[in-house]
Amino acid sequence: MTASRSRSLLAGLALVLAGSSSAFAVDGQAFADRLKAVMADQSTTLAYTGVSTDDDDVVLKGAQVTPKGEGAQPVSLGDIRFETVTGSTPDGWRVARVQLADVDQSEDGTRVTLSGIAAEGIQIKGTNDKAAALSPIFFDRAQINNVAVERQGKTVATVENGRVENLPTAGGGYRANFGIGRFLLDATAASDGPDPSPLVALGYPQLTGDLTGSGAWDPATGALTLDPLQLEVDNAGALSFSYTITGYTPSFIQSLAQLSDQMKASQGASDGTGMAVIGLISQLYLRSAELSFTDRSLTGKLLDYYSAQNKQTRPELVDQLVSALPLALAYLQNPEFQAQVTAAVRDFLQNPRTLNISIAPQNPIPATQILGAAMGAPQTLPQVLNLSVRSGN
Repeated sequence: MTASRSRSLLAGLALVLAGSSSAFAVDGQAFADRLKAVMADQSTTLAYTGVSTDDDDVVLKGAQVTPKGEGAQPVSLGDIRFETVTGSTPDGWRVARVQLADVDQSEDGTRVTLSGIAAEGIQIKGTNDKAAALSPIFFDRAQINNVAVERQGKTVATVENGRVENLPTAGGGYRANFGIGRFLLDATAASDGPDPSPLVALGYPQLTGDLTGSGAWDPATGALTLDPLQLEVDNAGALSFSYTITGYTPSFIQSLAQLSDQMKASQGASDGTGMAVIGLISQLYLRSAELSFTDRSLTGKLLDYYSAQNKQTRPELVDQLVSALPLALAYLQNPEFQAQVTAAVRDFLQNPRTLNISIAPQNPIPATQILGAAMGAPQTLPQVLNLSVRSGN
């Protein structure tokens, strides 16, 4: 009697567990529909031939994506498995991990391959979430191990270890770190015509290097920062760029989205579009910006190459380039700034080290003030922006 009751209890428990598994299985079609809608808002078309579920995993069969733009070609991704999918369309979706199959596409003699494409900690914004965000799709980290471009059987370019990491910060903001571990551009294979690429003549048959950067967004102040983006090209030079703008708040993002929807609906024919755009721009402020180049032999090679082409000595070419600057800067009608730029460029060309351009106003400058000065009083721009150009270490 006791054994019979035990067997009945176990059987009932098994039915309950089986029923629970079925009741709480992920809705794969709802997830796929939401992902498709969000990607469409990001100017990318997602298509697939079918949707299936495997416990908490969702598989899109025969997936392909097509970027927005004239002549854009679809990229086939095969079957995509989204691992451990939870959530709903109203409340948002979460995906633990997704890894794409390797891509290998050829067209008109050019072959592109991508491998090791994966993302973790993916979050898709729900329809009930009305808070503004930089993007409706967020992920903790993503990577592409290898990208290669071949033309007529020769490798033109490669990229290794592309990566992005997003770290949430207080108040709903985030910090992102990104980079490319290594890139290569083969100038000997990139040339289309019978003549070799100028890069070969400069002594760069292959360009190699890396790229790193970090950025942040603070929704409380609307501060959007790049600090910095650094591109290093081996035996050539290093380029660094950074900026900070403010006013890119959640309300600004919402207004921008609404304006975008209005322009799509009216196909840009609305009479109030121009004023609306100016109104949005007036909310943005430039706090700082800096662009610098550190020479590692590129400047000297360029000067030697073009002086030989022009049958000049290197000092003669430098004098010619520097003498052209006053005419190029004459529209600013600012002799002091013109003299500063001329002196900095001359010093850099004569002794290449670092050339730096910086904007550092005492207080953030409204974007509309910058536009107004550029159109109405360009001679005031260097003072308005506290713009400086200098050469040195």
